Amino acid sequence: MALKFDGTKLKDGSKTIANVNGDKIREGTGIRTLANVKGDKIREGTGIKTLANVNGDKIREGTGIKTIFTMRDVDKAISINGRVSDGIAAALYLLFVK
Repeated sequence: MALKFDGTKLKDGSKTIANVNGDKIREGTGIRTLANVKGDKIREGTGIKTLANVNGDKIREGTGIKTIFTMRDVDKAISINGRVSDGIAAALYLLFVK
């Protein structure tokens, strides 16, 4: 998979599969919110249900301590140009790669 993130759009080739606006990750080029990132927590849609939390290099399941992947996995799967928070990068990986 050749996913590239330019800071606002996650693309697979020329197709935009997600867009990021602030702390919200939206589907394709639309407005449907798939996840939001608050601090170290990745939350489902616009709600408060925690899908994962970022703790250093580890991304953990829900609000727990079980590691589900690392930032190293994210770096291997998604080419990121520019600066982006670990939370946003981890959320993109969780939603579109894992």
